[in-house]
Amino acid sequence: MKKNTIILLVVILLSIFLGCAARHANLDRNEKIYKAQKNIIVFPFRNAYYKGRELVGVGTALSSTFVNEVIGTGRECRLVETEEFRETKAVDINQACEYTKQQGADVAIIGMVNEWIDGATQWSGKVDVVSVSIFAYDPETCSLITSATGREQGQWFTFVNAPATRFYKTLSQDLIAAMFE
Repeated sequence: MKKNTIILLVVILLSIFLGCAARHANLDRNEKIYKAQKNIIVFPFRNAYYKGRELVGVGTALSSTFVNEVIGTGRECRLVETEEFRETKAVDINQACEYTKQQGADVAIIGMVNEWIDGATQWSGKVDVVSVSIFAYDPETCSLITSATGREQGQWFTFVNAPATRFYKTLSQDLIAAMFE
């Protein structure tokens, strides 16, 4: 009886600690950004919406983290910060390619935050989620080089009061690993 109780307790504890956390990034096309393509321009990722409300600030924060992680791979990378290209409006691909070409960059990256849920408090029962889709374009031809989608989800509870922004770095790293040689 005591042995069964201990086994049950171990199973419950493992389920709590391992059960619900998930992270993945999938390459949507079987192409990657070549090592020779070292100069990358990232346009602010489009903000997510939740219950019809735009979550302003989410797109720029995630795209900034993504840029820093690309820089960590040894490539030049910068985030576009102009009135023409903002997180609050969709990026026109042709305009983005033209801008990237004018800047002399090798790749234009456009993204959108598909899902952003911040459970906000410990033990709330709400799961933190961040999901993003990223598209890389050749600025010369404005053709899609590759794309990837990533999603990270927390557990149904957390021991710390940590916002969903804690996923930005690991999600960016997974997307980069999927998209870049």
